[in-house]
Amino acid sequence: MSHYYNPIHPTVGSQNKSQYSSLGGAMPNAPQSSFLVPNRRRVPQAIFQPSGKWRNQTGRLVQTQAPIAIDFKGYSRQGIKMMELYARGALALSQMMQGADDRVLAHTGLKRITLYITWPGYESQEWMRPIELYSSGSPVTRAEIAAVVAQNFYRYFEKMQYCSGLAKDWSIGPMGVTFDKLVLVSLNNVFEDAWQADVAVDF
Repeated sequence: MSHYYNPIHPTVGSQNKSQYSSLGGAMPNAPQSSFLVPNRRRVPQAIFQPSGKWRNQTGRLVQTQAPIAIDFKGYSRQGIKMMELYARGALALSQMMQGADDRVLAHTGLKRITLYITWPGYESQEWMRPIELYSSGSPVTRAEIAAVVAQNFYRYFEKMQYCSGLAKDWSIGPMGVTFDKLVLVSLNNVFEDAWQADVAVDF
């Protein structure tokens, strides 16, 4: 039997618990069964490491900001489909997302962060893009940051579908993983101003 999930008013399950850790897919001991959707799997990413010896020596190699969780209202650490984040407007996102209007990075004083995307089998294809943290003079919201991350993954997948991947299970393209299967779980500060998305795939 198939189940319909209403993204605007999802049903809250009593089993809505998780053993989540930030960027869980990149950590060997991270739980893979923390999602309520049965076929949802975390993407096993390599955590960003800065190039250049001096950055390795002087940079902060631990996260300095708390992860930015992306969830439907009433859920915890389950994520939201990137297609929803990419296609829906601000009003719809504010209705469906937990803390959508929170100015999640306003306290940092940062003007921008850098999104780093890596994917199993495509590690040689570097993708780093700035995300501006102010829009019309105001700090961006959780929903706005999530939408920008989804836009970047959309463009990344557009580009990578024409490249050959080295990890068969995670191959990008019509016969493998497509953008509509991606789930954004959180955004994580992995080094100085570098952030990575904790991503899952609905197989």
